[in-house]
Amino acid sequence: MNRMEGLLSEVLKRVTPTQAERERVSQVVAKVVEVLESSARELQAEVEVEVEGSFAKDTWLSGDVDVDVFLLFDPSVPVEELRLKGLHIAKKAAETLQIRSRERYASHPYLTLELDICEVDVVPAYRVPSPAHIKSPVDRTPFHTAYVKSKLDAKPDLRGEARLLKRFAKGVGVYGAEVRVEGFSGYLLELLAVHYGSFLSTLRASSGWKPFRTVVDIEGHYSDPRDALKRFREPLVVVDPVDPKRNVASPVSLDSMCKFIAAARAFLREPSLEFFYPGPLQLPTPDKLLSQRSVAAVKLSAPPLPEDVLWGQAKRALRALAHGLERFGFSVFDAAAWAGEGELVLLFELETLELPTLEKHHGPPVYSDHDERFLSKYAEGGCVAGPYIEGDKWVVVKPRKVRSAGEALTKLVSAYNIGEDLTPSAKSGFKVYIGGDVADASASEDYKKFLSSWLVRKYPWLRSSGT
Repeated sequence: MNRMEGLLSEVLKRVTPTQAERERVSQVVAKVVEVLESSARELQAEVEVEVEGSFAKDTWLSGDVDVDVFLLFDPSVPVEELRLKGLHIAKKAAETLQIRSRERYASHPYLTLELDICEVDVVPAYRVPSPAHIKSPVDRTPFHTAYVKSKLDAKPDLRGEARLLKRFAKGVGVYGAEVRVEGFSGYLLELLAVHYGSFLSTLRASSGWKPFRTVVDIEGHYSDPRDALKRFREPLVVVDPVDPKRNVASPVSLDSMCKFIAAARAFLREPSLEFFYPGPLQLPTPDKLLSQRSVAAVKLSAPPLPEDVLWGQAKRALRALAHGLERFGFSVFDAAAWAGEGELVLLFELETLELPTLEKHHGPPVYSDHDERFLSKYAEGGCVAGPYIEGDKWVVVKPRKVRSAGEALTKLVSAYNIGEDLTPSAKSGFKVYIGGDVADASASEDYKKFLSSWLVRKYPWLRSSGT
């Protein structure tokens, strides 16, 4: 057995559930299904209770299982009734089982049951005859489960390959289709295992992927890959085998795709357990890092929103504020968000926190119809040099109105629409932190760790690739 085979064998042993673990989880899931069916009967709701997702496909990872149980309603049931009855059934089941639950939201509300060994998402959906008849995105899930099971049942070894891909994606930080991650869903990784035939084949293929030029079409729905690229404009295209109008890889951002490519190339050069189970980086304290960097932060209350909604607005806020800082003249190196218990911190690393007293301002070309307005604005003053001509444009040198990053962020947050729910939150109060004070934006230890990790911005697996 060579080094690669030995490594993958070790990882596969770790990620494959033991028989005892399977029995424990199976007993819990069977009990949940039984209670949900009983709750549905008591409430006179005609639903089929069906287990979906990685547990049903047997691609879940040892010690890391979240179970999806669907309440499948007839398509004739109005959507509002589906939502109300679905939640009512799930809540009644939680009461019967005497366990905690929390309400979450996807295409419509669903309930997560918190059991000792795992969490169970109870999701209402429609039992439709085909993906062409779906009424909500979650209606596709039973077809996804059936498709993957058919492929894995034909080649059982693929289950191990899918598990290796999932653990790899987790290890390099790109696992999950949620907005916070914008990475690879479990279903997507299963499809890659099916298409390429193994973990290593997937990594070899992905090391040659090109963003906006890569198409994976397992069932050959598109005779020409260029047709798929015209329909789907995301960096990576993986045509859903059960619905050719959907790109399974649509949540994958350009960053996540390129991280996967880079990690695949690094692993093939120098395989290591670090790619699957990264050890903690020895990070300097935030205070030490901030003393050498130009960082600003905005802290505001995090509204009680579904996670994807909160992160969607947080990322839009980061883009808007970074653009605003650039317009003021600041060079933004990077931006990130951290969310904790009722807190949201927006972070910006800049080239400098204080801009020079003067700025050079380019006006219109001398042959432009707008030159007269520019000249009339500055000819009588307001600048320390000019107007003068440089190349074909009018130019002035003028005092800068806003020099500090703190003042710029205060103005921007006060004036900008940073999100449907974040803007009202900011109106009720926000605080700007500059330099070393950024470490105090939250007392949370999780925030401190995130801040140090974000400032270092080095992937643990790079230690294994000779860099």
